Amino acid sequence: MGLALSSLTLAAFRSYRSLRWEGDARPVALYGNNGAGKTNILEAVSLLSPGRGLRRAQPLEFAQRPEGLGWRIKAMVETDPPHEVQTGAEGEASRSVQIDGKTTSQLALGRLVRVVWLTPAMDRLWLEGAGERRRFLDRLTLSFAPDHAEASSQYERAMRERNRLLKDGVREPAWFDALEEQMAQAGAKIAQNRAQTVVRLTAAQDGAVSQFPRASLALMTPDGFPEEVWDEAGLRQALSEGRYRDQAAGRTLVGPHRADLSAPPCPCQCRAL
Repeated sequence: MGLALSSLTLAAFRSYRSLRWEGDARPVALYGNNGAGKTNILEAVSLLSPGRGLRRAQPLEFAQRPEGLGWRIKAMVETDPPHEVQTGAEGEASRSVQIDGKTTSQLALGRLVRVVWLTPAMDRLWLEGAGERRRFLDRLTLSFAPDHAEASSQYERAMRERNRLLKDGVREPAWFDALEEQMAQAGAKIAQNRAQTVVRLTAAQDGAVSQFPRASLALMTPDGFPEEVWDEAGLRQALSEGRYRDQAAGRTLVGPHRADLSAPPCPCQCRAL
């Protein structure tokens, strides 16, 4: 199924009091002087997917200053069938989403619009911490598995509750059992989705004719083990066995939220390119 934007409308978003763009399925190149607003348009497009967009800004940061009254993005997404997507916020309210005039969650955007970006600000992706690499991989994964956003949301909610119990010194096993069951189910799905994405990326490298070096991609735990060890049963056991250690740290120390995308150079002639 194809995907394209046929129209994009901005209202009080970043540097644009109003903007109306219309196009088709052909590639689009934006050009102009520094500060002309090119990145603001790209950021608006990135907000047609779940999350905080390519600059990870809070909703209040998108509104024009000094008014700060709110902002709106509306787009016609050409799929089969086409859909009208609208997102925005009023004042300091949280971001809202509508698809075809009906209010829905951001997770619904992941099943409709698949967006991936790689910006100059991400040029240190392999030199910074694992968090940025996880976010990049999860964005790629969301393009292949729309349910990845829901699994991630479920895992994060359960982990926040578990972390709260750890910080409060709660030791009742039943509370932890229930939350760890939720984390194990969602976490196993996260690990499975990520692993399938890595397989797809590896296959794409194998079939590409390019002068760029290849990398042997792998998902690793903080202990240096492949993330495949985190099936549902394994993750449930790891969480249960790690309660005392986690209580000392005040947070959960094992799980897909700690994974890293490893990319050692391919041991072949492409290393010299």
